[in-house]
Amino acid sequence: MAVTPASPAGHKVPRYQALALTGFAYGVLVSIMWGAHNPYSGLPYETAFPYNSEIASVVEGFLYRADPLRIHTNTFYQLSYLMGEALGIGGSYVPFQVIYALLWWARGFLVFLLMWTFLPDCVPVCFAGGALVLVHSSDGALQWVGQLNQFGFIFWMLLAYYLLVQAFETADSNLAILFTIAACFFEYMSLWSYESQILILLVSPLLLLLHGNGRSWRKLAGLSAAWYCMPLIYIALTVEKYALSDGHTYQESVLRTNWSLGSILGDWYFNIAASLQFWKWMRGPWKASENEAALLSLGAAFVFVAAGLVIIRLAGENRKTCFLGLKIRNWWLLLGTGFALLVLSFPVYLLLASARGLWRTQFLSSIGSGLVLTALVGLASNVAGRKFRVAAFLTLGAVIVYFGSLSAIQKGAIHRWIWERHRSTILQVLRLAPNVKANTLVVLVDVPKNDDPFNHNMWFDLAVRLVYPGIGTSGVYYYTDGTPSPGNYLTGIGDHWEWHGSGYPLALHDTPLTNTIVIDYNPSGASVLLKSMPAFLCRSQCATQLYNPTTVIIGSLSPRTIRRYRTQSGY
Repeated sequence: MAVTPASPAGHKVPRYQALALTGFAYGVLVSIMWGAHNPYSGLPYETAFPYNSEIASVVEGFLYRADPLRIHTNTFYQLSYLMGEALGIGGSYVPFQVIYALLWWARGFLVFLLMWTFLPDCVPVCFAGGALVLVHSSDGALQWVGQLNQFGFIFWMLLAYYLLVQAFETADSNLAILFTIAACFFEYMSLWSYESQILILLVSPLLLLLHGNGRSWRKLAGLSAAWYCMPLIYIALTVEKYALSDGHTYQESVLRTNWSLGSILGDWYFNIAASLQFWKWMRGPWKASENEAALLSLGAAFVFVAAGLVIIRLAGENRKTCFLGLKIRNWWLLLGTGFALLVLSFPVYLLLASARGLWRTQFLSSIGSGLVLTALVGLASNVAGRKFRVAAFLTLGAVIVYFGSLSAIQKGAIHRWIWERHRSTILQVLRLAPNVKANTLVVLVDVPKNDDPFNHNMWFDLAVRLVYPGIGTSGVYYYTDGTPSPGNYLTGIGDHWEWHGSGYPLALHDTPLTNTIVIDYNPSGASVLLKSMPAFLCRSQCATQLYNPTTVIIGSLSPRTIRRYRTQSGY
């Protein structure tokens, strides 16, 4: 944004002071939102990521071979896994949470750095923009560490664009080349992790036109040509993939069925509105104290105001200079830029049948939404008059920070509750069978349909594999009416188990009944190990007399299991 300098010479914020203060304030904001419930939340679902890390090599663990166009989906899951191994807490989900929090913080900080590049004399506005990006909490999957990759691809995207801007700014041609190469590499990391940001990547070089530093068109053209290589390659590979897929890819299975223009535009508007209506970001039930969440959110609003005042103070003797010097047209330019990014955050998600689900579809829009809300706060503060402009700006921003933090804490409590329900169930299994011999099948029966802690057999099976690491186990579960869980196609026949179905397969497709334990689940915690095998587990006749669980339950809990499910205090 080409901006008329807002602060007189000698009154610019010292760079390192602004960086340190902003980084610290953002760290406190993330700590408040994330720290309320998340540090010890784990993965009841998406456990294929830690499981793959445990069975793959260090290098292979970084790669998602199932989809070449999302080959880097695993990056931050593997990094979290390796962090745990390096710290001697392998199996713990705490490293996953720490990486999640760091990526959350980095998103806001990179937005701050980018805004500061375009608005070099208006650091308080840049600080507010990054903060409002951080507290954006419209997405229902926020604080769900199973979506670590969502935070990851946004981080790569912002880092890539920041490096592109640095390449545009520098007068050193060799340094510009290095910045450009790095920018294209991180752009690649972003696109080959996820695809929803592709339209934002396509318009990003155009934003350099707003820079106002008078750089040459030739340089802009060269940088743009390099930048567009990755999206063009990705688009070509995507066309090739779906041309040869015959409609059998996962992405095609979740496409929308109503392709009318009115339906698509309606979904588009719905998502844009949901991303901006900060007072409506709280959705779903409360699973923790509302009063405590409100107090923490007030603390976040206080941090925003306090840090903002210090940054304004650092700007010079006249604390209002930034807001008085930033012309109205520049607020509108910020609003337009943010709105364009917001609008372009959704087209890929509009292809989905769940376009209105507000689940994983609102993370990317946090950037555009943060800029739009910052601009609206700035325009509204101009109405307050010169005397109250700063107070109005910080007060209105603090209101958004309060509601955003409150919603984030609420969502953290929901995901912590889901994790604890899952954890409680697995702990009951471990109480009865702390360890088992190789090729053991764990069967859970009497699971209530209306309070299913797994929702699909895949997640119970992977949990069983993780709690008995390196042994080779599987798990299936059944509801109270005897029906198998979704994805469970295992039945007893004769003296063994057989798999009759498709979908996610068990590690054990054909194991003898002798290698079986059956646990009667009780949500109250009073689960018991059954001494005889229920008849409904058999398709016809099977040798239930072979069932003897005491012969397969051996040993004690694995240290990795202790850390993963926190069977005792600590990691």
